[in-house]
Amino acid sequence: MSIEQQPGKKPLVSPPPPTWGELAPEGHAATVVRFVLEDRVVSFPASELKRWEHVAGEPEMLTIRAGKESIVVEGRELHVVRAALDLARLCELRPNGERSNARPGPRVRRITIEPA
Repeated sequence: MSIEQQPGKKPLVSPPPPTWGELAPEGHAATVVRFVLEDRVVSFPASELKRWEHVAGEPEMLTIRAGKESIVVEGRELHVVRAALDLARLCELRPNGERSNARPGPRVRRITIEPA
């Protein structure tokens, strides 16, 4: 016997949080975006994120302009991160490329911050 979800009903179990970061709740905008690097965490006011460019390839690259710096994200399936930026819901982005591929979603291999 299996438990089937009724259409239109609230799910019995909430989905697990993403391994690649955190999002602001639906209908709310992030005020700060944190980027977790190997040796530190860097936060930017969300208003400083001016432009982002997503380039397909292996690995995919997402370049984000923030003030006088560029944040470069390498990985795959980064369209989810780009959409979170588009909707102003991205609160935190962290590498998760070392983890198992069993869970769906973006794989963030590396995040670097460079002078623009």
